[in-house]
Amino acid sequence: MPHITIKCYKGRSKEQLQKIADKIASCAAEEFELRKGAVSVSIEEVDKEQWSDIYHNEIYGNPDTLLVAPDYTVD
Repeated sequence: MPHITIKCYKGRSKEQLQKIADKIASCAAEEFELRKGAVSVSIEEVDKEQWSDIYHNEIYGNPDTLLVAPDYTVD
């Protein structure tokens, strides 16, 4: 506990993905007052064409869990 899932466009290197996952795990562990080994992070890379579904279903489709909203819209 906790598990964090990141969704982003495809195209980043494994090194970039690992670096952001490590930083997020460290931040979450610090803020939740946990050891870093208690935090897991997965990254799901998606095609740009899939982002509209994620935006409407997962971002704005879950207003009760959205704590930081993006500053863009998707039609």
